[in-house]
Amino acid sequence: MKLPLGRFFFSMRWQYILSVVLMLTTVSVVIGSLGIRRFDQQLEKVLNTQRDNFHRDYRIRLAAEQEHLISFSQELHLMMGDEQHQLRRSVMEKILSQSWSDFELFWGLNGLRLYDASSQTVLDYGRLPDIDRPWLESSRLTGEPVSRVRCERVCEIDVAVPVLVDGEISQLVLSMGFEKILAQLVENHRTELAMLSRPGSAPQGPWQRELLSLTNRTFSMPFLTQASQQFSIEDSERSAIQVELAQQQWAFFSWPIADTGERLLMFHNIDELVQSEQAFIKDLLGILLMAMLMAGAVGASLFWRPLGRLRGLGQALPLLAQSRFDELRQRLQRNRGHLRDELTLLESATLDVASQLERLESDVERYTNELQRMAMMDALTGLPNRAMFHHELSKALGSIGRTEEQIALLFLDLDEFKRVNDSLGHDVGDQLLKTVASRLQKSVRSMDTVCRLGGDEFTVIVRGVDSEKNIHRIIHQIFTSLQQPLQLGRHTLIITTSIGVVFCDNPMARPEELLKRADLAMYQAKQAGRSNYRVFNEQMLESASRKLMLEQEIRTALQEKQLFMVLQPVLALAENRVVGFETLVRWRHPSRGVLLPEEFIRDIEGTEQGIAMGYFVIEASLQLLERVSRILDNDQFYIALNLSPTQYLHLDLIGFLQRQLEQRQINPARVVLELTEEVLIKNLDKAMKIMHQIKAMGLQIAIDDFGTGYSSLSYLKQLPFDILKVDRGFVSELDNSDVDRNIVTSVIDLAHNLRRVVVAEGVESHDQRQFLLKAHCDCVQGDLYSAPMDDGEMLRYLAQLGPDLVWRDEERLLGRQAR
Repeated sequence: MKLPLGRFFFSMRWQYILSVVLMLTTVSVVIGSLGIRRFDQQLEKVLNTQRDNFHRDYRIRLAAEQEHLISFSQELHLMMGDEQHQLRRSVMEKILSQSWSDFELFWGLNGLRLYDASSQTVLDYGRLPDIDRPWLESSRLTGEPVSRVRCERVCEIDVAVPVLVDGEISQLVLSMGFEKILAQLVENHRTELAMLSRPGSAPQGPWQRELLSLTNRTFSMPFLTQASQQFSIEDSERSAIQVELAQQQWAFFSWPIADTGERLLMFHNIDELVQSEQAFIKDLLGILLMAMLMAGAVGASLFWRPLGRLRGLGQALPLLAQSRFDELRQRLQRNRGHLRDELTLLESATLDVASQLERLESDVERYTNELQRMAMMDALTGLPNRAMFHHELSKALGSIGRTEEQIALLFLDLDEFKRVNDSLGHDVGDQLLKTVASRLQKSVRSMDTVCRLGGDEFTVIVRGVDSEKNIHRIIHQIFTSLQQPLQLGRHTLIITTSIGVVFCDNPMARPEELLKRADLAMYQAKQAGRSNYRVFNEQMLESASRKLMLEQEIRTALQEKQLFMVLQPVLALAENRVVGFETLVRWRHPSRGVLLPEEFIRDIEGTEQGIAMGYFVIEASLQLLERVSRILDNDQFYIALNLSPTQYLHLDLIGFLQRQLEQRQINPARVVLELTEEVLIKNLDKAMKIMHQIKAMGLQIAIDDFGTGYSSLSYLKQLPFDILKVDRGFVSELDNSDVDRNIVTSVIDLAHNLRRVVVAEGVESHDQRQFLLKAHCDCVQGDLYSAPMDDGEMLRYLAQLGPDLVWRDEERLLGRQAR
């Protein structure tokens, strides 16, 4: 395929140069951005370090002034105390009156006040406003000096010290100005300071605060006014704020100095630091630009000629597709230089490709044919797969009327193959499929085609069919070949298969329709048992259509409540007492009347509607048990209900049973689930697991129709069942057959040896009842006592039996009166 070419040719040389320039530009931008970011971070770090130093210096000087006032109180005690170092108010008043101006001058005091034990002022000198009682009381309670910063028109430092005057605990309050601290901070840090009052004190001032103090007021006031419009004063407490004012960069930071919200704001010029950053950026950009130009020039000088060679190689490569190998070699030899590099290796590799291409053309053709063959064959068995089957069947149909009179299609499905996979593993299953494929090929003629559709499904296309006898002979050969014992490791297997056969003499028939008919015939054969075959007929299509229609009718019947349950009593034979009931489903069909289960159950077995009907039977049976128990006021009997194999193995069965029992508050021991041997044969392991789950819930299990299936006695002793039901087929012949009598007796003895209860079904005569009584059968049911009837009829008869439910009148048996 020829790739579409762009409208313009853009040489790789210029692509390389532009790529280098773009790459270096990107690198320059990234490095520059990182450098600027790093410089900004460093500047921010420097500003925050300055802020921390300023704040630490402020705290140290504030603490020093507070200690100065505390020291003064101690000096005052020494100066004014008597011989016993006791302070007298009269002495203090005399000395302070004479020397207060000296104290103001040399100690820097603004005010002094003495409070007695009741917090009343006894001495007052200088400028000192009323003191907050709570603050004063905190010193009295702790017995320790306390200090604070107080701001009104100016800021001052107050210290309250507990002293003993005239034998009583008094409070001495000293006050001094804040100017000394501010002066030291300005001198040490070469910065501007502003003292701001509490918020809202001056709406027209900076940050709506009044300026209590400001260094260099004429110069600083305009800066503060502009700065207050650009940031919040609270933001400068968390970190330094950088602001451009009068084309210069300034840093602002502040912190609160009093509890009432006054702040100390410090700001200084950082224009020199910012200019250093800008100079750094210019130098960095210059260096990166020079590096970019030099790298581009060096790269162009080094790669200009190699890129030309690469372009020549690109122009020579199309010659490979044209098989012009000599011209290709000439061009590549002419472009070679004196030095070996990667391009030299690429040119050599191109020449090697050219010399191998001719050999590859023949190999590609051979491999293509092989791939086509593999695409039409099954990877596991080597037989034609589904795609090849359709191809071969279409060819066979096309030959009808020309070389063939008719053909036959055999559809094979191995019996119980899933059990082999599940129990022995997929490796054994694969070996089994390979063996089946080999035996099938040996069982048919060379003109016939064996295919594997997938899984355990095989087909045989039989050509040249003269009569059905030919097919019978081939099928017999297949059965004989497959049933030969197969040894796989330690396992010996007998393979059986079900076969559906369809004949075709119409060349216009569709392969899909033919396969569908063979499939229908195969399912008919599988229902007849293992190792069977069936030939397709039109009745099979009708049966399939009838089943589909029946499923739709069952769906309607469930929705419109056409299904109902009938009851048949189960009696304890020795006591002649009713111990339970078996529920049986009936269908009140709108046009066909009341239908028995035999007329529809088998056709819906395994379908979605069959599952839905099974859950209906469970729910309706438990509802009947609840209703009958309530009306009779008796809970000494059980209800038995039948489960189909598909219903029993359904995932939701256990949860549904639990919900129904909990909803109706029914004792689980009063519910018997009847299972046929078919359930156990299909999947013993799963059936055993579900049986244990049912027993763990407290329900009883009955094995129904015992003796009609293929149960092994070794399996029987492992099953956790409670009741064994003898099939009516054995009971019905008790009057005429010694064999049936021996079988029934053996089954009863077997159940008793396993400590299980025996129920005989289908008891219809007095002789059968007497035989079962002598054989010690536990329970019976059948038309001799009562045919199945709805709950209303059954309740009327049970009401006549009394609370013990004893069947007293044997001459007037319900079975003779019931429908």
